[in-house]
Amino acid sequence: MSDSRPLAPRHAVAVALGLPLGAGVFLLPSGVENLGGPATPVAYLVGTLAVGSVAVAYAVFLSSPLVERDAPLYTAVSRTWGSRPVGFLAAWPTVGAYVAVLAALAASLGAAAATVLPLPPTPAALAALAALVAVHALGPAAAGRAQLWVTVPLLALLGGMLLVGATAVVPDNFSPLLPTPPLRERPLVALGGATVAALFGFAGFDAGAAVSSAVDDPRRTVPRALLVAVLLAGAVATLAAVVTLGVIPWSRLVFVSAPFAEAAASALGVAPRTLLVPGTALAGVGAALATAWLPARTLRGVAEVVPGLDRETRRGVPDPALAVTGLLAGAVVALDLVGYASYLALAGIFVGYAAIAASVGALPLIRPELHRRCRLRLPAPALVAVSLAGLATAGVVLARVATLDPASTLGFSRWGPALAGVDDAVLVRDPLSTVVPALLLWELLGVAVVAVAADYRADRGVDRPPLDAAYEE
Repeated sequence: MSDSRPLAPRHAVAVALGLPLGAGVFLLPSGVENLGGPATPVAYLVGTLAVGSVAVAYAVFLSSPLVERDAPLYTAVSRTWGSRPVGFLAAWPTVGAYVAVLAALAASLGAAAATVLPLPPTPAALAALAALVAVHALGPAAAGRAQLWVTVPLLALLGGMLLVGATAVVPDNFSPLLPTPPLRERPLVALGGATVAALFGFAGFDAGAAVSSAVDDPRRTVPRALLVAVLLAGAVATLAAVVTLGVIPWSRLVFVSAPFAEAAASALGVAPRTLLVPGTALAGVGAALATAWLPARTLRGVAEVVPGLDRETRRGVPDPALAVTGLLAGAVVALDLVGYASYLALAGIFVGYAAIAASVGALPLIRPELHRRCRLRLPAPALVAVSLAGLATAGVVLARVATLDPASTLGFSRWGPALAGVDDAVLVRDPLSTVVPALLLWELLGVAVVAVAADYRADRGVDRPPLDAAYEE
């Protein structure tokens, strides 16, 4: 493998699993089981298939020559719709979203470190963030290896918990499958609500796409790695729900703080802390390492809109895109704005998922030449079906994000535990006065960035190749 392509498929899978296997995995199926009852595993299974449609949309574009460039979302949208500003504004919410998530994870790591180090939480969080930036500044190879070092032990721990927990499953806990009148009278509605809640836990799988320009033979390996990661994350969530509900009766789960961890600990005959301490440490570090890829690589990829963000630096020195990512997240932490910034997180991520889903459906119709160059070349009707499924998946989540309290929706995500130290007064507010305006204001800031960058390019006489130069024969 060449030095310029230091990552293998296993690295891409590990990065894609970073957020879906965050510390919230030990709380499964917390929150979702209230909606689905003992049938909750079905919700995770259906949710896996739904998110799989978005993963397929990514995989189609990642199987094209566009995979050679950073920022797959920006590149896919801009090349499909023939507009760099449209691509920028589609990808811009994900930058803010993942900066917010990175800040929340750094704050969580800092709070944990402050319990054992003579440092207040905020300086400890900034130190953790600086360490994350330093690892990525060493290059993709170092960041990829670090991701494997935490993801493989985490998967081993989760696998062991599933195997041991399965030995203590009581089948009678699933009978009746729909134990309450609301569940029996409207089972599809109940399972539909549980499935929507389960979708939040998959947010962040697209980190695996962010590493595409650093992976060997990306057109073949990255699409497969992304799909494998989504299926693996779904399998873990589904099996964790089965084990948890099989060990702890559904009616008692409301009294359990970390259901999956407590179910496995009960089967092992140990205290839940024995599993939670190393598990949450691995999951927290893994999620933070994976998150840093997304805003940094996206900013590098939009350098044709904002010149200079793709400038190379020597090993160990953050490039401009990584430096901007670290500075933005550091400002959020230092100014104690993690709670407010988190309003943008889920909305920004699923806006990106909606954009990629819409683009894949239009691909064979308006960019047939790009469609022909995709290795994963699904027929037009199939792509339309994938597009509609992906749009429905993103749409129902965005509807919940816009209408439910942010504390509730953030709690469904795997990084929910990272917000445990955030003042509840910040999170519990009128959603329409926070989430929607936050997204709109961030997009308006993106419009301003595009306008200023256009003036700069005009003053400097910066020429850009045609959009189809990225995939023409």
